[in-house]
Amino acid sequence: MSTPEPEARLSVKLRSPWDKSAAWARVLTDGRLELELYDFSPEAQAHMGNDVAWMYRVSPVHMPKLYELLEKRTGSPIVNDEMLLQVIAETFAHAHAVRDWLRENTIPFEEEFDSWA
Repeated sequence: MSTPEPEARLSVKLRSPWDKSAAWARVLTDGRLELELYDFSPEAQAHMGNDVAWMYRVSPVHMPKLYELLEKRTGSPIVNDEMLLQVIAETFAHAHAVRDWLRENTIPFEEEFDSWA
């Protein structure tokens, strides 16, 4: 019997980089941060054959570094996961901007691309 995937404990809608896309930042029940960008545009259909999605997940062990660097970037203390999501939603233009910032700051994350979203 397989273990069920962790569910979202907290969630906030993010801005999307394109029309016909949607994005979220979530803190999962296992403590990971998950970013999701779902593209249901005609371009995705034309180039990929269907809707697509990108997911980026930061492990709980890297969350203290994420908090520290976001606090430094914004100048505001982040004291809980709800504030973390709010800061991400207010600070970044879209999910790929968060991903790029994670890379720039060497915060490890796993990346998943779903070509059949």
